[in-house]
Amino acid sequence: MRILLILVLSFYSFAAPTDFSECKGKEANYYVAKIAKGGSAAGWLKASKMHQEFYKDRGSDITVMPMMQYRRDSEGNVTDKLYRATSMVVGSQEAWKKWRSLRVNQNEDEAKKAQKEYDAFMSIYNKNTELTVQRKLCILSW
Repeated sequence: MRILLILVLSFYSFAAPTDFSECKGKEANYYVAKIAKGGSAAGWLKASKMHQEFYKDRGSDITVMPMMQYRRDSEGNVTDKLYRATSMVVGSQEAWKKWRSLRVNQNEDEAKKAQKEYDAFMSIYNKNTELTVQRKLCILSW
């Protein structure tokens, strides 16, 4: 009986919605890529900086967070060689809502300029990396 009571209380204490539509945290686009043949981490980082400027230039609070992944060997030591390049594009739900509204309500000239800038950093990403994983995240905070 005690175990059943603990299980029931645990369910109510730790239950969390699992549908993305019920996310109460920040939203993020999550990308994992490997460095392409002929590409470089420096090129990927340049694209990440341009990506951040793309949001910043439009007054957005969305943040591009580039991260570098390194493997651990069988003894738990971190290897020196870069394994994957990871980016999270993070914003509050309000920031994403404003971003979507801005994109929908831009005029033709703004849309052309935005597309040109977007294509510029995407071209650099594509030259330097090969995308292996793309996900949408709900980042919870305590």
